Amino acid sequence: MTGPINLSGEREESFVDLWLFIIVTTTVLAILVNILALHFGTAAVATNLLYIPIVIAAYWYPRWGISYAAAVAAFYIGMVAVITGGALEELAAAFVTCIVVIGVAAVVASLAIHMRRNEVKYRGIFNHSEAGIGLVNNSDRMIKEVNRRFADTLGYTPAEIAVIPFTQIWTDTAARDRFFEILTTQGNVENFETRFVTKSGASLWVLLSAGMLPDDQFVCTIIDITKRKQAEEALIIKDHAISSSINAIAIMDLDFAITYVNTSLLTMMDYHDQQEFSHKGLWEYVASSDGIDKIKDALHRKGSWFGEIPLFKANKTQFYVLLWINLVKNEQNNPVCIMASFIDITDRKQMEAVKRSALEQIEKNIEQFAVLGDHIRNPLAVIVGLSSLAPGEVTDKIILQAREIDRIVTQLDMGWIESEKVREFIKRYYMVGALDGSENGVVGSMAR
Repeated sequence: MTGPINLSGEREESFVDLWLFIIVTTTVLAILVNILALHFGTAAVATNLLYIPIVIAAYWYPRWGISYAAAVAAFYIGMVAVITGGALEELAAAFVTCIVVIGVAAVVASLAIHMRRNEVKYRGIFNHSEAGIGLVNNSDRMIKEVNRRFADTLGYTPAEIAVIPFTQIWTDTAARDRFFEILTTQGNVENFETRFVTKSGASLWVLLSAGMLPDDQFVCTIIDITKRKQAEEALIIKDHAISSSINAIAIMDLDFAITYVNTSLLTMMDYHDQQEFSHKGLWEYVASSDGIDKIKDALHRKGSWFGEIPLFKANKTQFYVLLWINLVKNEQNNPVCIMASFIDITDRKQMEAVKRSALEQIEKNIEQFAVLGDHIRNPLAVIVGLSSLAPGEVTDKIILQAREIDRIVTQLDMGWIESEKVREFIKRYYMVGALDGSENGVVGSMAR
């Protein structure tokens, strides 16, 4: 036997005994009244009483309502035949009445079954929805009914949350007032982001939608978006960190088309707007085709590249940067974009050029000192040799001065040796004379 239909399926079984009692009682009363009516000749009015138990039975128990109506109709016809002695006119009227009763029962049962199917369907949607669904009385703002998801989201049981005012679960009273203002004026609210307080007192971000229903009620749905809001806040922080970084940063798609540049890179490249970089290739700004091939090969093999590379500014002026470029991968280790960081090393490159020029000049001076020493010793040896041909006081003085000159030249030679050590020191510790653009040289310099 199918139980009675009730909008709250959990409570409908409590009505089974009550409706059975009502149906049996009204049926007995209707039959007794009809027996009396047949004796007094007023059966035409009394037969209408049969509709009461038949309609109740067909509505609350649609699966056997028609059978019950047929049984009552058959009993009524038999009763008429016995009481009237088989009068044809009375039997014909009773038969028509019974046909109508059975037809009414069939219509009511059909409507009840249809309503039950819809109730089961929407009750299933209500109970098993991934969104929290609640029914609220708009006059006193009390929660009338919620599904399990609604209660679980806020940390309550359905019974606990049913006695809590809807206004009590809001964290922000200003947002609550704005929600009810929109609901009152427009009749519905969609995608309203706000915060609710859970049973434990924690704050929870939810996406709230609501719509007015008859009888001054409204239905609302909530979806927990706390993790999404936290992710959005984390992205905002990271975006601010990148945009305000003193390091110049660019983000590109896997085809090296630029999708984002921060302020530092705009300043470095003498541009004024991000749109000037939008979807342009990185290679449009690289001044060395060899560098492009090196970067592509390194990204393909290792996923990153680090080294010096020349770029063009907005006015086509060439300058040097230290570039660190990496493939950014997702959790499945699949590349999703390319990130590049730039450091302007133009001043350092110019300083290295100045140092290199100074070292070259030192080397030239050292070579000139060595040649000059030889040029001084050769005529000095001739002077000493000629002076020794004419011994005397003057000759001794000339030889003495020649030895003094030789001593000075020897000191110059010692200075040349010390200058050679200085030159090697400069080469070793200041990287003067290293090859330009070599990746190993750059990394070595940064390591020191």
